[in-house]
Amino acid sequence: MRGTMQTVALPNDLKVYAPSELEARTLYWEIFTERVYSSHGVSVTDGDCIFDVGSNIGLYSIFLTRSYRDLKIFAFEPIPQTFAILRKNAETHLKDSQIELFNFGLSNKPGKARFEYDRFIGLAATMRPEEVDSCVRKDAGMRVWAAAGISDLQRISVLSAGFAARLQYVLSKPYLGWFLAALMMALLILSIIRKRLFLQKIECELKTLSDVIRGYEVGAIDLVKIDVEGSESDVIEGIAEEHWSRIKQFVVEVHNVNGRVERMKSLFEAKGYRTTVSQEEWEVHKLINAYTIYAVRD
Repeated sequence: MRGTMQTVALPNDLKVYAPSELEARTLYWEIFTERVYSSHGVSVTDGDCIFDVGSNIGLYSIFLTRSYRDLKIFAFEPIPQTFAILRKNAETHLKDSQIELFNFGLSNKPGKARFEYDRFIGLAATMRPEEVDSCVRKDAGMRVWAAAGISDLQRISVLSAGFAARLQYVLSKPYLGWFLAALMMALLILSIIRKRLFLQKIECELKTLSDVIRGYEVGAIDLVKIDVEGSESDVIEGIAEEHWSRIKQFVVEVHNVNGRVERMKSLFEAKGYRTTVSQEEWEVHKLINAYTIYAVRD
């Protein structure tokens, strides 16, 4: 199974390996520009232990090692193609760091699971495609999706501000707007067809977070960052009761399936964490009901 890999130059002169420039810029904006994993009371200091669950190509781990010293990082990425890019970035940027790379996912029990993987959109790899799809707003029309896409592409500098403004202006017009929205939806449909042609079903290994704590005798974890495209509840369920007190902070991207955000917020609060629910500035996140939960133990 082969994936795509290219070198991408990012705005801070950082050069990384990635499946595409679009994915690299998206991750860069979240991690380096907006610092979404360092908000709402979540903090990292020199010497901390970090679990990067859903490490993808390793950009968060690179950000951490550029910002802090003597960190111990455990990075988990189950998809073999993405893991190969993660390892390449680690060899280039993290060779002097204390980082352990794991080519398996975390879940509520050890075993194997089938993931959906599209090599053109590696960020969307998931073992819970039905749950991710069920979060999408059904009431949003073509224009809403088109406007959201234009806004997000401008945000990561794929579209210039001027060009994006012109597109949004055209989109607001009665007939031209429908034409532009229809054109963008046609492109989306073509991308969906392409996805169906290239979509792969990959069987990946799974372990629990507590398996890793026991196996590596981890005494304390300062931050668990989770971005696993719909499997966040599984990761949390894999924490044994005796290990909760060892974890200081969580940052979790949550797909709000049947009230999942409120359930997970209540769980963290019952375990003694102060929680904040936020939604990133991505317009598309508003359409797919994706949120971020920050949980900090006082």
